[in-house]
Amino acid sequence: MNRAVVMLAAVVAFAAPEAQAAVDLTEEDFRLYCGYLDALEQPDIAKLKDDKAREAKIAKMAKVKPAQVSTALEKGRVAGATCDEIGKRAAKDAKAALDKALPGRITFFELDTSDPSHVVALVSWLGIDKKKLVEESCGIAAALAETAPLTKTIAVRGVDPTAVDPKADTAAWFEAKITGANAKRIDKGRIWEYATTRYRKLFDGVVER
Repeated sequence: MNRAVVMLAAVVAFAAPEAQAAVDLTEEDFRLYCGYLDALEQPDIAKLKDDKAREAKIAKMAKVKPAQVSTALEKGRVAGATCDEIGKRAAKDAKAALDKALPGRITFFELDTSDPSHVVALVSWLGIDKKKLVEESCGIAAALAETAPLTKTIAVRGVDPTAVDPKADTAAWFEAKITGANAKRIDKGRIWEYATTRYRKLFDGVVER
């Protein structure tokens, strides 16, 4: 398969809509749900007479309205019994979406949910054409925003496919970060049109070699 065909396939894959995320939790939903589960282990929370009282207490601690906690709990219980379980489900969905968009080119992916208040996604992939790396970065960010909406920061790294050591700093053709909120602003169907102009500005710490 030649390079042009591979690039066209990537554009089509990125533009295709994803199914609704199995883990349909926002950054704030995940933070509140995990915070609630942790708080239940505290004696002063556990002793409260009912769920409503516990939710009100935890909402006060989190500085949000009780309704926000209730919504997060409702969505969280559907997604999984524990934060670890939810993280694994989100990571599985996200990895599948990335592999579909860039088959055989994802060299590293991690969804770090160890801090529920700041979930981080790390993605590294083999580049083909330096001119397409911004488009691919946008596609990756948009895919993660759809399949793992609990992600707060996405770090992307496009690598020279001929590099002897892909992990070396000099192997990276393109590196950048984007917030989950900004990733949600990317319209996958318009990436081909706005990647290098409007959407590129959504990324921070851009390094190109």
